[in-house]
Amino acid sequence: MKIAVFMGGTSSEKEISLKSGEAVLESLKKQGYDAYGVILDEKNQVTAFLDNEYDLAYLVLHGGNGENGKIQAVLDILGKKYTGSGVLASAITMDKDKTKQIAQSVGIKVPKAYRTVEKIERFPVIIKPVDEGSSKGVFLCNNREEAEEAVKRLARPIIEDYIVGEELTVGVLNGKALGVLKIIPQADVLYDYDSKYADGGSIHEFPAKIEDKSYKEAMKIAEKVHSEFGMKGISRSDFILSDGELYFLEVNSSPGMTKTSLIPDLATLKGYTFDDVVRITVETFLK
Repeated sequence: MKIAVFMGGTSSEKEISLKSGEAVLESLKKQGYDAYGVILDEKNQVTAFLDNEYDLAYLVLHGGNGENGKIQAVLDILGKKYTGSGVLASAITMDKDKTKQIAQSVGIKVPKAYRTVEKIERFPVIIKPVDEGSSKGVFLCNNREEAEEAVKRLARPIIEDYIVGEELTVGVLNGKALGVLKIIPQADVLYDYDSKYADGGSIHEFPAKIEDKSYKEAMKIAEKVHSEFGMKGISRSDFILSDGELYFLEVNSSPGMTKTSLIPDLATLKGYTFDDVVRITVETFLK
């Protein structure tokens, strides 16, 4: 049995994908799997998958075609087994606006959103791209002028109230929540790209030191999101806890797997090592 670890791609999250992919590949080899890496770029985004050598495509792709359902569709057409969520779940959850609308329709609280700058009712607001991850291109705007400038810089912006509170994230593995982790950025107000991936950019408090009621509620909502969107394998839901109220922000269908990523930390709350998560993922999708 051969496992191909697909990493890289053409999105702005390529470098994180490469780091995640190398970590997964190293883990697979250490555990005795016959695994090799495939780095995707502009030229081989489709042709790389035509190789018949592999029995399982281990997808460690963040953003762009690797997370929006397109590569999953190619693999479905080829009849190949692959890790992670399928076409529909990947496509929908990559779109933050659609994700929030669906979440709200099933009773999950989300920050108030605005279609245009003119309709903003209060400041500050967060303006971010509809379909980027790793907190790329996120703006905290304190007035209308800043908001208008931020919107100009994004192809498809989403505007929502900035809610002051504790930043939480919940990992889900095969439908079951791993636990709740609190993110404490060390520099900026926002948990931005550098806070996520730079050494010392943020402190991960796990388990999160919050009220038991909020802890259990966050786990329950994350499992509901995973289920409602038809997600498979690993997902990670992000929340803000403000004055005892939980606000769902987004869900990630292909979360980072680097040494500073959140999923490895969350896995320890269930007694799993990084290698355990990789092994469970392989076993799940080879069935």
